[in-house]
Amino acid sequence: QRRTGQLPVQKEGEEVDYRGVLHRDGSVLMSVTLDHLKAPELLYKSLAAKLIVGMPFKDLATVDSILVRELPPQDDKNARLVLKRLIDISMGVITPLSEQLTKPLPNALVL
Repeated sequence: QRRTGQLPVQKEGEEVDYRGVLHRDGSVLMSVTLDHLKAPELLYKSLAAKLIVGMPFKDLATVDSILVRELPPQDDKNARLVLKRLIDISMGVITPLSEQLTKPLPNALVL
């Protein structure tokens, strides 16, 4: 029997739209390493995100969420910007609690 449940909903006043983190017909997740974050355009393409002037956009074939086992250091502004851009297009960035406690990433999901 098929499972049923509630997907995230957007509430008024929320800063981030979490509706794209899961897909009602099944979610696609991908593991991303720190090395992937060093080449943003290659990463966006591997996530099947559309690129418009170097900025990622989500479409039907795009990965729903990524698992980042190790967050970049706080001073690595470029890698953190890549993750922020993914969060901004409603892609879930899932990270271990230990990483989020030591190197917090705003609006990331904790595993």
